[in-house]
Amino acid sequence: MNPRTAYRVNRHILGNFDLRITFKPLQQAMKEGAMALFGEKYGETVRTITIGGKDPFSYELCGGTHVDETGDIGLCLITSEGSVAAGIRRIEAVTGRGAYALVQRRFQLLHQAATLLGTSLELLPEKADDLLEELTATRKLVASLRQSLVAAEFNQVLANPMSVDQVTVLTATLSEADADTLRLMIDRFRQRFPSSSVAVLASVVNGRPTVIAAVSEDLLKRGLNAGELVKFVAAPLGGSGGGKPTLAQAGGKEASKLPQALASVAGWVKDKLN
Repeated sequence: MNPRTAYRVNRHILGNFDLRITFKPLQQAMKEGAMALFGEKYGETVRTITIGGKDPFSYELCGGTHVDETGDIGLCLITSEGSVAAGIRRIEAVTGRGAYALVQRRFQLLHQAATLLGTSLELLPEKADDLLEELTATRKLVASLRQSLVAAEFNQVLANPMSVDQVTVLTATLSEADADTLRLMIDRFRQRFPSSSVAVLASVVNGRPTVIAAVSEDLLKRGLNAGELVKFVAAPLGGSGGGKPTLAQAGGKEASKLPQALASVAGWVKDKLN
């Protein structure tokens, strides 16, 4: 919302301009530039309102009542602004006692926020910035610690892959690992087993499973494809996915079926090998 709009409105209100009301033919008013509201119907003679002294800032057609001077409106607070159509904006505002009540309510909320954060109203923005920076740093630390825990868990899994027709196959569910962390673990797997290898790693976050599949490039010519593999694993999970032949990702809904889905990977690899 542009603050200059509210400033201009209140400047005109504080100017305490008289409203000049005249009646004239509709066509004359329209030629003079009177603003008409869309959807309104007007007769041959219309009531016009002019506000602004020698240099009017408002000239409109109106059949309703108005204040005598703009100062009667009191404070005006714009509460929302949005687009109605191309080139047309819609604003909502409160005035008079309603505006005063809104100011009081917002002051109360600001005081409550300042009290909760242990600061003054004047220093509230600075305090909020400090807390946001602290929260960002904390989230990064939590993410780093989570990755470290996942990495420790993955190192144990990485030590015991299975072999399917001389292809190294690794499947695992890692606790509370997001998609980025799963990819990092996939990279570790690839460093340890750069060829003749397949990995499917999964995690469950907020009750929803995420699966990432990797196939070494040398196995593509033998009929294996990570995109096909991840779709195969995601199917019993009620999900789907895709990606590159060597790396693909999928999501699902049925986390309880994840062990069964991962257990089927070895059979899929054996069937696909040429």
